[in-house]
Amino acid sequence: MIQRKRVLPTRALLCAALLLLLFANHTFADDESGLIPTDKALHASFSLVIGMATYDFYRKNTSLTANQAKLAAFVSTLAIGAAKEFSDENFDWGDMAANGVGAGIGIMIEF
Repeated sequence: MIQRKRVLPTRALLCAALLLLLFANHTFADDESGLIPTDKALHASFSLVIGMATYDFYRKNTSLTANQAKLAAFVSTLAIGAAKEFSDENFDWGDMAANGVGAGIGIMIEF
């Protein structure tokens, strides 16, 4: 049986960059005129990468099934996002929604 080589960092970075290029503003200024505001695209992108990495970690280092690892990765990623939001001056539910979208996409990517 041929084993596929895991290319997590390359795919994760490519997906994060694609999200930023397609939907975010072209600057990191406070201008929110893009299809998706830069802040939300960044939250989704980072959560996508974290979701992929945590799913990969759970699959390689635990005895969890694929679905259990996906759930654990999703919850872990949202917990990281929530910790970031609690450290901000104001908790932003829009950022948490973007974190959820990014995490969901990240754990569903087959690699």
